[in-house]
Amino acid sequence: MRDRISKERFEPAYAQLAAILRRRIAEGAYPPGEKIPSESAMSKEYGLSLMTVRQAIGVLMEQGLLERIQGSGTFVKPLKLTESRFDLDSLREIFHDPERTQVKVLQINLTRADAKTAEILQLPPHARVILIRRLLLRDGQPVMFHEGHIRCDPKRPVVEAELSLGPLSDLFNGQGTGTAKKGELTVLPATLGEEDAALLNQPVGSPAFRLEYIVYDFDDVPFGWGWFTAPPEVMRLKTRLGLWEEP
Repeated sequence: MRDRISKERFEPAYAQLAAILRRRIAEGAYPPGEKIPSESAMSKEYGLSLMTVRQAIGVLMEQGLLERIQGSGTFVKPLKLTESRFDLDSLREIFHDPERTQVKVLQINLTRADAKTAEILQLPPHARVILIRRLLLRDGQPVMFHEGHIRCDPKRPVVEAELSLGPLSDLFNGQGTGTAKKGELTVLPATLGEEDAALLNQPVGSPAFRLEYIVYDFDDVPFGWGWFTAPPEVMRLKTRLGLWEEP
């Protein structure tokens, strides 16, 4: 039976119990906010040690399905929309595959930072920064327009890095990089202006996503900020809601 622990299976007993409890939560046997049976009760029901039962409960607590309230017991945690996460796999694919993704540099020059750029990069007003504008192509087709602003520092090899896919791509792919320690991303709705629309072969006024970023060096100093503009079909946002069975 699926609600019994089999010692003949390769899967550890605690993992089997965690799967049983997860399934019962999904089927509504243990609704949100309800207290689940005690560890001793489950130990007797399934013929397991208390340590094994605690391991199973610990797994579900880490997955956000259960919460322990001191002195009261263990309860099914309500599922909240705010706990969902959107992934950016479509962007990771673009940054991860340099053979299919090409970079066309449209502009690179020194300029004076405007007020917003100076504030974000923690620079004095009108400090010199490097402006880079690029078009990213996927299999020869334009998919993203990029504008970036970089601290002007001859000691930093960031310009050479940005001329390819840049340190942001390393952060997307979880790879180490000599310039970027971490980054912040913000996704905003946008519409394409005349220049963006022409570059991306889209009608003027078409909906788009604007992915703003700030990249920090290993001294936690922001050294680059900018944005990527892409049509919705390029930058897909996907999440899961509710309770999903673990693979």
